[in-house]
Amino acid sequence: MLDQLKTLTARFAPDGGFRLPSSAALAKVLPIVVLAICLTALAMMVMHHRDAQYKPLFGAQESISASDMMATLDAENIPYRIHPNSGQVLVPEQKLGAVRMLLAAKGVVAKLPEGLEQVDKNDPLGVSQFVQDVRFRRGLEGELTQSIMSLDPVSAARVHLSIAKSTSFILSDGDKSSASVVLTLKQGRQLSKEQIAAIVAMVAGSVANLDPAGVTVVDQAGRHLSAQIDTTLGNTAADNEIGARVREDTLRNIRELLASTLGDGNFRASVAVEVDHDRVEETHEQYGEAPKVTQEAIRDEKDIGQAALGVPGSLSNRPAPPTAASAPEAPHSAKNAQTRQYAYDRNVVQIKRAPARVKKLNVAVVLNNAAAPGGAKTWSPEQLAHVDQILRNGLGIDKGREDALVVSSLDFRSTPVDTPLPWWKQPDNIVTMGTWGAWVLGSLFAFFFVLRPLLKVLRTWANGGRDPQQDATQAAVAPAALDAPGTADAAALPHDTQPLLLADANLPPVGSDVDVLIEHLKHLAGQDPDRVAEVIKPWIRDHDHDQ
Repeated sequence: MLDQLKTLTARFAPDGGFRLPSSAALAKVLPIVVLAICLTALAMMVMHHRDAQYKPLFGAQESISASDMMATLDAENIPYRIHPNSGQVLVPEQKLGAVRMLLAAKGVVAKLPEGLEQVDKNDPLGVSQFVQDVRFRRGLEGELTQSIMSLDPVSAARVHLSIAKSTSFILSDGDKSSASVVLTLKQGRQLSKEQIAAIVAMVAGSVANLDPAGVTVVDQAGRHLSAQIDTTLGNTAADNEIGARVREDTLRNIRELLASTLGDGNFRASVAVEVDHDRVEETHEQYGEAPKVTQEAIRDEKDIGQAALGVPGSLSNRPAPPTAASAPEAPHSAKNAQTRQYAYDRNVVQIKRAPARVKKLNVAVVLNNAAAPGGAKTWSPEQLAHVDQILRNGLGIDKGREDALVVSSLDFRSTPVDTPLPWWKQPDNIVTMGTWGAWVLGSLFAFFFVLRPLLKVLRTWANGGRDPQQDATQAAVAPAALDAPGTADAAALPHDTQPLLLADANLPPVGSDVDVLIEHLKHLAGQDPDRVAEVIKPWIRDHDHDQ
């Protein structure tokens, strides 16, 4: 492996450039490099593990002063870190709960917008009405913000009010008040239409003369939430539930009527409910057939005085002399007047229909032919008509409402029985076995291709650059090699050079005898031709130096 690395590196070296280190030098340096890499990886793992143990005190959206938190933590000698991206304060995970309670006790909590307590501030003498109005508006906005943030899906909120000034002119409409609400919802949460309508109604009810149509609600994604509701319809949540409730009640009644006799699997039912959301107000006024006298007035006038006769003068003003027998005289003038007022009987009825009501009910019931009475193959028309009559009475089918009910029979197919898969074919078990198999293969790969070569290199490095296994093999072969012909000269070598010939596979030291060099050359030529070239190079250099 070292020779291959050396050969590959030599391809990129310029001609006549630097000289590559020998295999022995690389063998001595490689364990140090591998150890440095392992220590670096271990240090990175430890640092990552220590960083993972630090958790943020509060969320990124919490409006809490970081300086106050750090001052409190420094005073209590609690270790902390600052996240480089979000700027959040991180503390050890095991101290997270205790630190939060400590901050709450010290008064370091999320700052909510101030409410109407702003009005309680003592104003200096000479504060204008404008300043007081602005302070009241800000306090009202803070109160609404706190109320909206109490909703479960809402993380944060801002309220903007535009309150119109009051005017003394009755006929002048003037400016209209309006309001805008910006919501920050929690991750993965949504507001229902009922909740949006509740927010609009709450804001409109908190400001005098504010029409609900003038309230705009927007979320953090820029969606116009208040456009999803109609403020003129009032409570629409109950209206939407009528259709679902009627459908569930109808299906339950069908099940109670047929399940006990036919069985749960021998009939199928479908219910479609048409709901009328129109709001209708009716007024009926009805009059009787003959009029009746409601008021009558009679006036009768008579005049019985004498008429003025004669020549105007003094004598004409004197009364006439009385006569002995004077009879009552008839009235000179009479006037009669009679007034009667007639009126018919009137019946006035005012009807306000419900906001949502069932307009039409469509029901379809299918019976299984296999469940026909008497073992028949199909249901007879009389039997279907009998079931139809039972269902009409039980479900309350209204002909005036034009409800529809259809009862028919069909052949039901048997439901196939789901046979459980063997345990080795189940997806969960396959994933589990694949995970464990991947761990086993990874462990084997790491042992054979990483750990084992590394241990071999470390053993070689610890043995002074010699392979212990090769030394043992050469030690076993040495006695037989000494008994062979031509080895007498090798046996006669000094004690310090003979082990170098048989046990040491490295190059002999410079200046060794020729016989030692020849024996090394023979030995290396049979096992490693590349090392032969390493042996010849010093010879050539020494020979050139002598010449």
